[in-house]
Amino acid sequence: MNSQNTTSRSEPLVSVLVAAYNVERYIEHCVETIMQQTYQNLEIIIVDDCSPDSSGQIADKLALRDSRIRVFHHSQNMGLSGARNTGLDNATGDYITFIDSDDWIEPDYVEYLMKIMQSTDGDIAFSRNFFTSRFHEQISEDHISVITSEDMLCDILYNKIHVGVWNRLYRKTLIGDSRFRPDALTGEGLQFNTQVIPRAKQIGMGLRRIYTYNVDNNGSATKKPNVEKQAYGGIATMDMIKNNLKPRSCRLDNAVEYQYFSTALYALIHLIRAGAISDNRVFYRKLVRYTRNTALKTLAMEINTSQKAKSLMVAVSPTLTVRVAIFWRYCLGRKQKV
Repeated sequence: MNSQNTTSRSEPLVSVLVAAYNVERYIEHCVETIMQQTYQNLEIIIVDDCSPDSSGQIADKLALRDSRIRVFHHSQNMGLSGARNTGLDNATGDYITFIDSDDWIEPDYVEYLMKIMQSTDGDIAFSRNFFTSRFHEQISEDHISVITSEDMLCDILYNKIHVGVWNRLYRKTLIGDSRFRPDALTGEGLQFNTQVIPRAKQIGMGLRRIYTYNVDNNGSATKKPNVEKQAYGGIATMDMIKNNLKPRSCRLDNAVEYQYFSTALYALIHLIRAGAISDNRVFYRKLVRYTRNTALKTLAMEINTSQKAKSLMVAVSPTLTVRVAIFWRYCLGRKQKV
């Protein structure tokens, strides 16, 4: 048995949740970086979402190496939301963190987030920055600060920090009975965050990069155009958030509107990449009309100069703006900022 199983029960237990589907190339490395954490008091929950490849078998073999690992096998595919919900339903830790199964973490990932959590008495701890599989330069100076739930939500909705649930540590009592919505085709992390973050009294934020987001997994859902899931599904998720986010303020309303605007542009990307405009003409025209009418309104929102420049382009031509973005991202291979 792995010697790393010797843990101090005086430390709070952290549940690390990993949803696995078609990641046989990545899951062993991902889980090994969790097993090698400097913070040892972990339970590692891997949920095999009825994966057709060998992801589930690899997870079982990893569990034989470390008694902290528990593997749950779905009898039918339930999607990312369902897999994460299985993890939440079975987690016994005081704190919860999510790791995507094709990503990996630094050895002090949990230790660093626990340090932020304890030093700020936060309900959530996170780092504002992350590595990617193509970018691995550490920041020169770290700084830990306390922000409000509204601050964090606005930063997420304005795309200043990542919308997902990874690279974060949540107090389990904060999550309570909140779960990912199985009916959300995409944006499940954003939808979950808008449920949970408003309950946080305060949030601890660091700057150090401790998580690596894999931009080289060509099987990732964000790599291939998917009109039903990413276009229609993205707008449906934003409708859920727009209707259900509470409490609200003028500042949050603006942030939600900006994220809706960004999601509509993202939907246009999928329509155009899939060559699906003619088959979705009504939806396409609705997106073009909405983005063009909203673009100038975003100039008064909490966005930076490059975002304002994009909004001005959208006001002139949403379709041209999206085609330029497609060329930049998929033809030139430029990746998101980190």
